[in-house]
Amino acid sequence: MTPRSAQLIDGANQALASAQRELEAQDLESAAERACVAMLRLAKACLDVDGVSPGPAKAVCSEYGRRFVQTGLMYSAYFRWLLDAADLRKAAGSDIAAPIDYDAAATVVERAEIFRDATTRFVARSAR
Repeated sequence: MTPRSAQLIDGANQALASAQRELEAQDLESAAERACVAMLRLAKACLDVDGVSPGPAKAVCSEYGRRFVQTGLMYSAYFRWLLDAADLRKAAGSDIAAPIDYDAAATVVERAEIFRDATTRFVARSAR
């Protein structure tokens, strides 16, 4: 595992801890935002394995899908979850979108935790 990958995974863990606290406090928009940030950091950790460091969230999602889903290295569901989290994050920041409900926020946090576990295993295996 590269120092950058470790840093990204650590940052994702911190974001997930924040997301869980915010979910418990019923701050649903913040919980969804933090879970999305965690998932983006995890996707960046996967990309770091290949020496790739894309910038904005859209580039991260696109490159993750191309390198890990199209090649079958990671489950396609993770990519769908990443895109869904990004959409939820965008909705949370919009005054036009309907408020995020508890189930949606809880789902994105749970998926981010699953993605974290899979990413951590993938990055650790790739370092060998």
